[in-house]
Amino acid sequence: MQVSLAATIDQARDIFSQVSAAPIVHAQFEQRKQLSSLNKTYVSKGAVVFSKQRGVLWQMHSPVQADLVVTPQKVVQKTQRTFSQINVQQSPYGSVATLFLQLMAGDEKALASNFNIVRVNQNQQNWDVTLTPKSSLFKQLFKQVDVKGARFVNQIVIQEKDNNLTQINFSQQTSQSQNLTVQENALFQLAK
Repeated sequence: MQVSLAATIDQARDIFSQVSAAPIVHAQFEQRKQLSSLNKTYVSKGAVVFSKQRGVLWQMHSPVQADLVVTPQKVVQKTQRTFSQINVQQSPYGSVATLFLQLMAGDEKALASNFNIVRVNQNQQNWDVTLTPKSSLFKQLFKQVDVKGARFVNQIVIQEKDNNLTQINFSQQTSQSQNLTVQENALFQLAK
């Protein structure tokens, strides 16, 4: 049976609405970046905080320690020795960084302006959504983005144009604490 595009979009809207219900989500992440040209996989691990009002905070613990703050306006990277920031509108990489914010926020309107929803599978416990780029910027970078989850986003897989693959797995997600810690607040302040 063929599912209509409108039904697929409605299903995706329901999923993204469910994902965006929690104002703050804390989780652990593991990112695997496969570089096809080098036949090598890089693994990074850490904690992530999604705040519906503030943005996404990635706190990498290995292989190096670094903090990455992504808001709709800015991307800030901080290590023990360095600090850099870019305005999202002034860099294509800023737009890419906000993709994670849009996915974790369940921002269906922002995602719809940049991607086509090509497939939605949903059952009682889990869902997965496949997106292909619509905007010219994302078409230059990505072939496809697959997102899987249940109550929260559990996995994001990005197939890049150059055959590189980025897979981010999230675990231990919780929305128990509705407040940011003092340290998390201070890091989000860097992106003001």
